[in-house]
Amino acid sequence: MNTRQDLILATIRTAIPGAVGWVLAYLIARIPAVGDVIAYVDGILAESAPGYTVSVILTGACVGAVIAAYYWAARELGKKWPAVERFLLGSAKTPTYN
Repeated sequence: MNTRQDLILATIRTAIPGAVGWVLAYLIARIPAVGDVIAYVDGILAESAPGYTVSVILTGACVGAVIAAYYWAARELGKKWPAVERFLLGSAKTPTYN
């Protein structure tokens, strides 16, 4: 049975990468070259799929990919330096699931 502490730990280790992933994806979208690509794809979508924009379609995919990459990197760094994992994920202890 999961304890309350395990549930809190699992939530922290999910929420922190989610928040960081969202911020990183937001910042990546502000890079001028990325902005140009987004504008180009928006033009294509305006013709082929009215009502959809790159933001609508790619937000979930990009944020999800950035979250996954961040979480993977934090776990890999944590194998060598547990303190880094604690900082990046909010805890170095992996939650247990029964």
